[in-house]
Amino acid sequence: MNSLWRGIVGLLVAAVCQLLLVRYLPAVGRSVDLFTVLVMFYAVTRRRIGVMVMGTAAGLAEDLLAHTFLGMNAFKKTLVGYLMGMLGSLFVLSQPLPRFGVLILATLLEALTEAGLVLVLGQHLVLPTATDLLRLGLGNGIAGILGYWAVSKLVD
Repeated sequence: MNSLWRGIVGLLVAAVCQLLLVRYLPAVGRSVDLFTVLVMFYAVTRRRIGVMVMGTAAGLAEDLLAHTFLGMNAFKKTLVGYLMGMLGSLFVLSQPLPRFGVLILATLLEALTEAGLVLVLGQHLVLPTATDLLRLGLGNGIAGILGYWAVSKLVD
């Protein structure tokens, strides 16, 4: 299966799993953003162009499913994916601990990017609490490590 189809399948799996988590396990659904995990997987394993395409697609899918301002998540995920891909080209991110750190850093960077975009658009800014950011960062980190492990077992 070529890279395009793998990306589409990955995006569909992330969307379905995120919807199921939000529907049946709302506390876990609020603590994990599988679209960010998918984009960060691409950031540490693919070239930057692929990361930008996946970031845009994952962000638009999240915008459509979450009924948010169309393009907000797409811009956030594309920017964060590109920046984390650049970071991945400078450092070795093939081990679980660095990937965990990158997922936490990406979560924080997404929150800052969203705050900046909301201010630029002139909308009311509601900052997430530090506890919410920490919970989301840890949830993304744990989901990312488990997801990377599962994908490595499926590919081998």
